[in-house]
Amino acid sequence: MADESQQLPRINWNEVFAFTHIFKSFRMAIHVSKLALALAAVLLIWLWASILDPVSGWMGTSVPDGEIVQYMSPPTDFEKWQDSTELKRIDDLMNLWGEAHGELAGLQGFLVVLGSEGGGGRFFENAFRAKVISQSQSKWPDLPSLKERQDLAKDKWSKAAGAVRDLVKLQAERIEALIEEAKDAAAKNINEDRALDAKGKREAKDKLAKDVRIAERALTLRKLSYRYKIQQLEGSGVFEALKAYEGRCLTNSLQAVRYGNITGGLSGYRALMDHRSEMLPPEPDISGLPATVSPVPADDVPGLLFWVLMMLNGLCWLIARHWVLAILMLAVALAVWALLGGAIHRIAALHFGREQKISIGQALRFSAGKFLSFYFAPLIPLAIILVIGLFITAGGFLLGSWGGGIAMGILLPLALGAGLLIAFLLVGLGGGGALMYPTIAVESSDSFDAIGRSYSYVYGRPWRAAFYGLVAAFYGVICYMFVRFCAFLALATTHWFVGAGVVGGGQAVSPLADKLDVLWPAPTLDSLMSCAPSEAMSTPESIGAWFIWFWTMLVAATVLAFLLSFCSSAKTVIYFLLRRRIDATDLDDVYPVDEPREDFGPEPAEEPAETPAPAGEEKPAAKPEGQSLVGK
Repeated sequence: MADESQQLPRINWNEVFAFTHIFKSFRMAIHVSKLALALAAVLLIWLWASILDPVSGWMGTSVPDGEIVQYMSPPTDFEKWQDSTELKRIDDLMNLWGEAHGELAGLQGFLVVLGSEGGGGRFFENAFRAKVISQSQSKWPDLPSLKERQDLAKDKWSKAAGAVRDLVKLQAERIEALIEEAKDAAAKNINEDRALDAKGKREAKDKLAKDVRIAERALTLRKLSYRYKIQQLEGSGVFEALKAYEGRCLTNSLQAVRYGNITGGLSGYRALMDHRSEMLPPEPDISGLPATVSPVPADDVPGLLFWVLMMLNGLCWLIARHWVLAILMLAVALAVWALLGGAIHRIAALHFGREQKISIGQALRFSAGKFLSFYFAPLIPLAIILVIGLFITAGGFLLGSWGGGIAMGILLPLALGAGLLIAFLLVGLGGGGALMYPTIAVESSDSFDAIGRSYSYVYGRPWRAAFYGLVAAFYGVICYMFVRFCAFLALATTHWFVGAGVVGGGQAVSPLADKLDVLWPAPTLDSLMSCAPSEAMSTPESIGAWFIWFWTMLVAATVLAFLLSFCSSAKTVIYFLLRRRIDATDLDDVYPVDEPREDFGPEPAEEPAETPAPAGEEKPAAKPEGQSLVGK
């Protein structure tokens, strides 16, 4: 007994350091049900965006390279950039159109590429040139005048680009036919050349086979070159451009957290926004003191907050420039996440709070029952902000009337009060919006309770909430990089072992490539999947490449699904911790699961009423409820 009294009690580090609960998020995030729901959400949102992009393309909407970044420049500079980009786009299409038409007859550009690749062998090149000259008098499509091409490019861009594509296709078909004809002619010339002995003819035929492979590779490279040029001129789809932009910002933000860079680049971002909103020349500084940061330091590397702000600017670009597509995209994406994301948060809530695991069906039934709460929780603060902003805008119409300046000056305090309310809502939404879904999942409450709790928790414990968020961000980056590396390792090893059994077949792309490199370019850590060059494939190979792309896309989408699952799990844990700190609520206090009642057969018959015991005889004691006979 004395030894037992001297033993030190075991320290519960989760209670001493509450933030260590966040480290459970990885184990929660890799749960199969959460990953499956997150993967379904990623695929459904991607599918919806893939449907909308061609629709926007048919409507003539395209995004030039770099437009989202240029949108953050001053409006006048952005308009000038748009005009210059459109003029350059038309000029480049005119030049490409003329080049493709001129190349169709002479094929001088192809001969230059053929020679640079090392395929200028005597027999093959002579035969190829002879075939080109023999067809020089053939009738090719007429090239429209410069004025006609310019008008067509301005009014019907897709038709003009289609005309260039037709010329490129016709040119490629002609080169393919000429390669076959030149190969046969060169082989015939080798056989008929009396100056060559048997060894010389054998070497000439080997060189001919090599020259034919080089010619096919030169043709593939030419097809790819034209395709890239036309794609660059046409621009990207709205959501393709937004996906590339947001994906780059996300990658950069993760890299910034990885190096512990949180606030870097904010001076540069502030200078960029000040320049964008500058309407009048800046007032002169009469203090005589230098500015705190002037100019922006060259070593001020952008950090996490910088890239988060850049991501928000991408959404602002989408709403401002393509508001119809933005409404369609965001409305459906929010509906998908309200159903599937709500189910993920429900599973995470029971997993963390009670160590209880429920099925996907139970989670979906819960999120479907709370669908409106999940859907409108983030929209209600935005709607309130919009209504307040409309009232302020209505007051701005006073400036257009006589004496409107005086009325505006008198009523400005009301507008400032409304502005403060908007600031309160925006800060609360930015800091506490992530807690709305966990609130509904844990408490089974409505949108207003989710808004009230998330705002009160963030404003009640702002520094603690920020600390929890930073811990989750750093830990999440480590977990994400680990999962991404595992996915890359799986793809890379599969590619290597499959490629070990493949020999040749990729000479149309590179002398060192095989057929697998054509169908499935080797993955890298930065790019888990990439598009294969369809110009170097036959029809069956194109079908096989599509299936390969689909399965590798699922692996890459699973990595993104893990990121969503981790964020949902970490937010749920943070909600539990803040709720315990502010409301003194136990961590295992979760809205219970409604278990279906099981049917154990017919109800037992009613027992007859007890007859009174005879006088002087004791009534036997009743057995306590739940007592087992085994213990006797």
